[in-house]
Amino acid sequence: MGAPAFAQDVPATAPQDQATAPQDQSAPQPYGGPSLLGRGDNPSVLRGAELPPIRPYIGATGIYDSNNRSGYIGGPSLGSAYGVVGSFGVAGDHHWSHSELDLEYHGSYRNYIPHSDQNGFDHTLNFTFKHQLTPHLSLSLTESLSDVRNFYDLPISSLYGGQAGSNPLYGAIAGSTLTTTPSLASVGGVRLTYQLSARLSVSAGGSGIVSRQKLAGGTIGSDGWVASGDIAYRLTRYQTASVGYSFTHFDYSGRYGTTDIHTLNLGYSLRVGRNWEVALSGGVSRSEILGEVLDPALAELLGVPFIFIRTYTVSYTPIGTALITRSFRHASWSASFDHLELGAGSLYGASTYEHGGSDYTYSGLRRLSLSVGGGYYRFLAFGQSEGGYHALGISGGFGVHMGMGFSWVGRIDWRDYAFGNSQHRNSYYATLGIAWRPGHAPVSLW
Repeated sequence: MGAPAFAQDVPATAPQDQATAPQDQSAPQPYGGPSLLGRGDNPSVLRGAELPPIRPYIGATGIYDSNNRSGYIGGPSLGSAYGVVGSFGVAGDHHWSHSELDLEYHGSYRNYIPHSDQNGFDHTLNFTFKHQLTPHLSLSLTESLSDVRNFYDLPISSLYGGQAGSNPLYGAIAGSTLTTTPSLASVGGVRLTYQLSARLSVSAGGSGIVSRQKLAGGTIGSDGWVASGDIAYRLTRYQTASVGYSFTHFDYSGRYGTTDIHTLNLGYSLRVGRNWEVALSGGVSRSEILGEVLDPALAELLGVPFIFIRTYTVSYTPIGTALITRSFRHASWSASFDHLELGAGSLYGASTYEHGGSDYTYSGLRRLSLSVGGGYYRFLAFGQSEGGYHALGISGGFGVHMGMGFSWVGRIDWRDYAFGNSQHRNSYYATLGIAWRPGHAPVSLW
């Protein structure tokens, strides 16, 4: 959908068995069908998966960047760079009788040699709290936040469509940076879901959005909010249909303009057997954009470096989101695609945003965990003449448990950035080191 609120399903246990067990059809039951994209649900095939308890970790790794650049992607190359990273965080899952908490926080401090201007702290947070207020009513609180310098410091799942990346709005803002300067992206939400019957439910929610990008000449960014609601009907125990509406508003910091986006969407979710699930959402967005457009022709005519002119535009654009999930006994795979109208994205204001990606995680061996992902981003600002922006990437990470809580950890990333037809950057980034976390499972930093 155009700008979904981040939310979750009513907790369900063994949805297939629940659907076949005797029930009082006159009383509302917790929703146990396939997940709904409009509510930001985790795929139902992953519900009940064994997750590690909430525990802290610390680590130290060496880093190598093959093409370190200062400032923006087309800036002068500083050559390769080496350094060290100190990592810390807390992650895991905890359940109470009527509540569930999923927490994943990663922090790090990097020190480059010789390019000290890239030194500093980076943070990412993904947080979901769900609570069953009554047998009919559930509450969900969520927060996805990143304060990093570039793609390399985002979790693989956030980049390529895993659990943290299932919210297109957060993925678009977090992945839109064109610079290696600090970038902040935050999407926090609250949602209430009311179960009218075993098949019919309604939900309403809201989200707050903040993004900031530090540049040499100052800081630019955006502040926004989303209000949304939907009605969902469970056609069968394996199929759910929904209709929803959302309104998104953005104001900009460091530049002129506002954006309002109205989105109407239809959703359909299908669960195939115990392991496959497909969730689709499509509709149309109406965008009202008040902003500034760079006019190089007028600037050339008047003999000045640049001129911005204020404009007001209205556009109608088809939007769509898809998520495919496959669960295994000790692994999971997902692929996602998003095409939507975005009210904020780093150096871009209102723009068309497209993303496709896939990620895979494996923990079938006692001492080994693996993760791999790949995907792309594309942005095209409304009315701008400077051209579009795209980023391609592949990432892989591992953890090998050595005993007494210690693990070898590593990750490698390849990125290709392009801005317009003239600015380009291609590089890879690698880390290798050791980390400690209580327990007998390997540490997985990403």
